Amino acid sequence: MVPRRAALVVVALVLVAGCAGTDQTTPTTAPESTTTADRSATVAANATLAAARNETVANASSTATTTSGVAATTTLSPPPNASLPPGVNASGVEDASALVAAHRSALNNTSFAFRFHANVSVGPANQWTRQRGTVEAGLSPLVVHSDSVRRFDEGTTRVATDLWANETAVVVRYSGENRTEIRRYNRTGGNLADETWAHLPRADLDSQVTQAWLVELALTAGEFEFDRIERHDGRKVAVLRATEAVSADNFTDFDATAVVDAKGRVHSLSLTAAYAGDDETRIHYEFELTDLGSVSVERPTWVSAATPPTRTGGTATTVSERNATASAE
Repeated sequence: MVPRRAALVVVALVLVAGCAGTDQTTPTTAPESTTTADRSATVAANATLAAARNETVANASSTATTTSGVAATTTLSPPPNASLPPGVNASGVEDASALVAAHRSALNNTSFAFRFHANVSVGPANQWTRQRGTVEAGLSPLVVHSDSVRRFDEGTTRVATDLWANETAVVVRYSGENRTEIRRYNRTGGNLADETWAHLPRADLDSQVTQAWLVELALTAGEFEFDRIERHDGRKVAVLRATEAVSADNFTDFDATAVVDAKGRVHSLSLTAAYAGDDETRIHYEFELTDLGSVSVERPTWVSAATPPTRTGGTATTVSERNATASAE
């Protein structure tokens, strides 16, 4: 339990510096020199950066209840452990790693569509992010659209990205104030310089589209207990609830709900937390699968404008079109 508690403290402390110090207007390239240790620190440091202002957090609990209640038509008695998701028993989550791995594996084996919403406030600074994506089986091909708005003392900035990927390549179109850039990466590089994802804990594409990073974060941060079994569209799902953080130190609010099927696939997850430090941090994440098994992805026409990679392991040549919002289409 000690490692989990320590991770939460690091998350909250580094989050403050990350939110206040990021330049929003010009997409930047992820350094090739990033090490595994650096990425691990980033996981811990940024894991909570996508949260809600006070009113968002206040409404988060009711939002989570609505998310799990709309799709549910029947509440069932607790089943034997054999019918629960991997890593879950009749009391709650007993093996978080097993559940995360099952979620990733199950989504990798089917097509799906998702939507994701996040808000974070760190003192006076705030960031709001929304994503929607469609992904074919094997996580290829896939398309993700993201919007992000950040508010600081000096003003408000907005950036949007459209991302397409197949097994070997990733092409990202960035749209900001008076500029559009199209960049191409080797998918095996592992790091994507997507500004709308800069507040999230990992840049690897697989973790982003499956939201495995969020599942891992929630299970690390909260003590999830088994709440009930429901039937969603003919499929039994377990509803897991966490109202207490693993470490209560400095946390003034914590609430999370996950809806998981028998294969370990997380159909929806809502996480809200507040951290009382020098600058109060409030976070809120929402993730939901909106389609499962009937998704197809077409290659966008703008992908052909990207220049092929010039080297392996990361970034490639950039196509920049200033004041050309229409021509990027």
